[in-house]
Amino acid sequence: MNRRNWLKNSAAMTVGATALPALLQKAYADPAARNELYMDLSHEFRAALLADSMPPAAVKARLSANENPWGLSAKTKTAVNSSLTEANRYAMRATMDLYKAISEKDGIPMPQSPAGGGGWGGASKSYIKLGCGSTELLNASLMHFAQKGTIMVGDPCYISSNDERYPMEKVKLTADYQYDLDAMAKKIDPAKHSLVYICNPNNPTGNMLPADKLRKFIDEVSPKVTVLVDEAYIDYATNPKTDCMVDKIKEGKNVIVLRTLSKLYAFAGMRLGYALGKPELLQDISKYTMNGFGLTLPTIMGAMAAFSDAENTKMVLDKTNESKKYTADFLTKAGYKVIPSYANFMLFPVNMKGTELTGKLMQEGVMVRNWFFDGQHWCRVSIGTMDEMKAFTDSFTKVVS
Repeated sequence: MNRRNWLKNSAAMTVGATALPALLQKAYADPAARNELYMDLSHEFRAALLADSMPPAAVKARLSANENPWGLSAKTKTAVNSSLTEANRYAMRATMDLYKAISEKDGIPMPQSPAGGGGWGGASKSYIKLGCGSTELLNASLMHFAQKGTIMVGDPCYISSNDERYPMEKVKLTADYQYDLDAMAKKIDPAKHSLVYICNPNNPTGNMLPADKLRKFIDEVSPKVTVLVDEAYIDYATNPKTDCMVDKIKEGKNVIVLRTLSKLYAFAGMRLGYALGKPELLQDISKYTMNGFGLTLPTIMGAMAAFSDAENTKMVLDKTNESKKYTADFLTKAGYKVIPSYANFMLFPVNMKGTELTGKLMQEGVMVRNWFFDGQHWCRVSIGTMDEMKAFTDSFTKVVS
């Protein structure tokens, strides 16, 4: 990009940044405008942005972005705070320590040439690619493979609303809202398709493919196209170690696995994710990433502390399951059919327009997400603390009665 284009883009960004607060003020004052803005914003951050547009005192339950409401663990906070005395230095050594922690955690080989060939955080023979959240790596993958062909996705899934940005072929989910792997396998044409995207557990449905069925699918189609398995919510699965697809990388399959610390580890605001895959696949997407250079020392040190804090991880999972059971029981008793969830959110059909429901709940200080697919309006509610879920059930009862 030349200097003139850079200045032009910078000016446009400045205008956008100036206008945004006014848009948010209008959205907060007018529920109809709030929902219109909500639907127009980028899928990745619109829910969190709207929650942040409300005065903190007005938010009773922030259940729209699948965040961890219990926050960073005490050990993680200590590691973050301790790192601040060295935050004036670049984090090269700490980055390699993080590589080692991920390598040990997921059983993936360490980079063979640290910081060589691929830049900081991008070793030339690395099975690990670091990013500012898995979103950076997902977008990098989509940008790369969109130039090579059509991306096949389930509908709905996390990225299915991005069909205006990338060439996509959507395959409807099955009657029980699972990926239709048989239909996808039959449709795959190596002359047309470059990537198959599978979010497992799926967002927004929350359900999960049986591991053996997904492995069989990867074995069948990965010689034809690359398979990207987004495991943002794998930590909430019943058996995350055996349900993940890392073993397919070790077998040399044409597969990329994405992970994020935004959910279980509460790093949504700290920003850290990583991709696992064969070095040649990760090198392909490297040119669209910061190669780990965007990561801060506090984030890196906090991540390593979080990985080792098994006690906090168990606490978060236990509390999530407690809140999830309470909410599912409430909805089921009220006559709603909740899709079985293996994530920190759940999805259920509603009998009013989704934007109307979210608008009314927002007036009660409760933030949720609305979806529309299969001719039906749906509500996706993130799993929060018990107090938040009780605020949701109380407000939901009020607005639908």
